Amino acid sequence: MLSVINFAPLAPYVISLIAAGAVLAVITVWLIFCTVIANNLLKKATTPIAHTLEEVRKMQAETEHTDIDAYENIWLRTPFEIDGLHGKLRGEVIDNPADNGNRRKVAIIVHGHTMNRINSVKYAAVFYSLGFSAVIYDHCYFGQSDGKFCTLGYYERHDLSAVIDFTKRRFGNDSVIALHGESMGAVTALTVLGLRNDVDMVIADCPFSDTFKYYCELFTHHTKLPSFPVVEIGGSIAKRKYGYDFQKCSPIADVAQTDVPVCFIHGLADDYIYPHHSQDMYKVCQNPLSELHLVPNARHACSHLTDRAAYAQIVGGFVNKIMENKIKE
Repeated sequence: MLSVINFAPLAPYVISLIAAGAVLAVITVWLIFCTVIANNLLKKATTPIAHTLEEVRKMQAETEHTDIDAYENIWLRTPFEIDGLHGKLRGEVIDNPADNGNRRKVAIIVHGHTMNRINSVKYAAVFYSLGFSAVIYDHCYFGQSDGKFCTLGYYERHDLSAVIDFTKRRFGNDSVIALHGESMGAVTALTVLGLRNDVDMVIADCPFSDTFKYYCELFTHHTKLPSFPVVEIGGSIAKRKYGYDFQKCSPIADVAQTDVPVCFIHGLADDYIYPHHSQDMYKVCQNPLSELHLVPNARHACSHLTDRAAYAQIVGGFVNKIMENKIKE
């Protein structure tokens, strides 16, 4: 006679095993889903669709009402090419006839994400009216420069450092150098201060204060989902693929250790990089000549467009204050 095996005592273990398998399956699917999202977001950050010079020229002329004619037909422009971290960097030197003193004055304009040096023309014009010459250039990956990806300031700070070296060779080691950056360009201008302090001033228009925190904030804002573990996975992929470490690009840390005066400009309606980023960095500025300007109704990178005259007044006031202070030194 066959004996009947009683499986009843094993039932709780079987149920637990099935439940554990189901949970593991859900976690696996969730991690795959998060990895796909992280990959897509990283792609948009590091290899975005970049505007051509002609596209930005058209935007500047039609939307920003920039005097492109002065840039193309009046300004004395000389193209240059230098070695960057990931290939050649290309740009232009704009010599201002009014910049004829013994000590030259130069503004290096650093453009934002997806843009190129033509987007810098509107800011170069502000400095040109103040008697400054200017250097505008394309970040790695953008415009006419080499490169297969960008890193929102992480590697770009080293390229900017190379541009500063070039500028000092071109205009003299004793030249007065102002850095102006918009968005990613502002982050680059601030993080280069972690490499060197031999510039005279920085105007930072709508920068973020910390890469990792910014990505977390941006993801949650646009998806209404928690940033964990998507940003962590994206950071791991970025580090493995590009050597790009989210945790090691923190403008606020670089601002806190420098005595270079910084003028922060940020639109109060900016929902891409919130104004608190500039406010937080202003609080840790070491130089008492630093300033913070919050522009009503201005969206991301639109403070200049919102009120061109007021923008020029902010920049002009800050630059003149720094120049007057240098005379007193």
